[in-house]
Amino acid sequence: MDGSLSLELKFKEDFEKLITSLYNLKSAIKENNPERISNYLNQFTLFLKSYFEKEEKFMEELKYPDLEHHKREHDLFKKKIEYLFKKLEKKETILNKEIVEVLENLLIEHVIHFDKPLNLYLKSRIDSLTEFLSREAFLETLQDFITKEKLTKDITLILFELEDFPLIFFSLGPQITNLLLKDFSTYLRNRFDTPNILFGKNKEIQFLIALLGFSFLEVLEFLENLTEKIKAYSFKFENKKISLNISIGVTLYPQDGKDAYSLLKNAEIALQMAKKEGKFKWVFFESKFLKYFEKLNKFRNILERAIREHLVIPYIQPIFDVHTGSVVGGEVLIRILDDRGKIMSACTFIKYAYELKYIDELEALLGEKITEPNFFGLFKNKLLFINKVVTSYDKVRFLLEELKVWKTITENYDISCIFEITESSILEFLDLFEMLSTENKTEKVGIAIDDFGSGYASFTSLIKVNPKFLKIDGNLVRQILKSKKCYTIVKGIVSIAKELNIKTVAEFVENKRIAEALREIGVDLFQGFYLSKPIAVEEFKKLIS
Repeated sequence: MDGSLSLELKFKEDFEKLITSLYNLKSAIKENNPERISNYLNQFTLFLKSYFEKEEKFMEELKYPDLEHHKREHDLFKKKIEYLFKKLEKKETILNKEIVEVLENLLIEHVIHFDKPLNLYLKSRIDSLTEFLSREAFLETLQDFITKEKLTKDITLILFELEDFPLIFFSLGPQITNLLLKDFSTYLRNRFDTPNILFGKNKEIQFLIALLGFSFLEVLEFLENLTEKIKAYSFKFENKKISLNISIGVTLYPQDGKDAYSLLKNAEIALQMAKKEGKFKWVFFESKFLKYFEKLNKFRNILERAIREHLVIPYIQPIFDVHTGSVVGGEVLIRILDDRGKIMSACTFIKYAYELKYIDELEALLGEKITEPNFFGLFKNKLLFINKVVTSYDKVRFLLEELKVWKTITENYDISCIFEITESSILEFLDLFEMLSTENKTEKVGIAIDDFGSGYASFTSLIKVNPKFLKIDGNLVRQILKSKKCYTIVKGIVSIAKELNIKTVAEFVENKRIAEALREIGVDLFQGFYLSKPIAVEEFKKLIS
């Protein structure tokens, strides 16, 4: 359905034609030119008819509840014009400037009393930015179709979300971002302009599409076409070309929902699963997803409570010197308390914290706990490893500010602070991490590349970021005795690290045989359950005393 930003804009050109024709009519009357008077009077009549017809057609499409009342007002207006014409024909009145002004006033009065309420209704039905149906209007229209058609036609609901949109918003600003959304919506409408496709807007960066009467194979073809079209789209601004990425959730009527609202609810679940799959992936809803999302909601409540009530606890996994077996430091890990006051292990909640995007808030609360003087005393002349999840440019910039704070802390308390950043994050924001490395002039604050060798391995990061430590990926360490390839990769990483004067830490050291193999290769530090599981602060204090 073709919506509009507002009724004034939708019929602006038609209304201006009406007003212009009346203005020209007044000029012709002033000139006392009968031929021009007749022409402009006929022109006004034709424009008025066209204006009313377009407005009525639009109201029918919109299912405007006051349509009949509005149409009666149109009829009354036309009767007034016809009455005037008859009076003119019978020469019972003379067309003059005052009568034309009466016509102008009638027209303006109609706009104020009848078009204004229609415009307000329109704004509730049409998203002002994209000109697609609003969420409620889309669902009502879809429900009407479901009720009318029952099981005689296939109905598919598609929900897709623009990925990485916050980054685009911060890069372009709100005004240009709005232009992008408007341009993108027009692009979609122009490429899928058919009566059996319905477009709507769900949330800020989510779009709705209903396919009416499409077979399953046709739905698949449409999804292929949709993704290809969006891959081809780009928004040009200054010297930039902005491309978009999407994830898609799909539901089918009636198996995935008996009404429009349940179809959307399950499409939202399918969308969340699609986002886990990666960009430009679509997922059809399956009932098994419901159990997963029940669990997700359970952990949402647990995590929100932990954040709200500050139930974040630091745990420490000790790090050992390979040769002496002494504790040289530890990695600080997040733990939270459950509703019974018991410690929850990371494997229980951490993946949900990432998925629900609560990890930054948990990190911030952990930061408050570990920046207390008593905590620093545990790490005097030792290495304090702190995990940092980096998912945006802003997070890297924040890390730059944290470096300055930790520089003062390390000097005052004689500790060394190492920020652990995953290799994938460093590669994604390599230029900023290079700047971070350049600005860091202190020896007591540094970076460890976490999960090194996990599949991204780029030795460019070693040159540009200048890390103090490499934490070898745990999956490689676990397989070192079973796979010659893994053994060779670990040996290669250690060899290169030594050449570059970078210390290596082997994570997931689970038994004596793995420890001996790593010692022979030349790894510098050990971390793993063979030596110590993550422990409470008090236990760590006993361990090092």
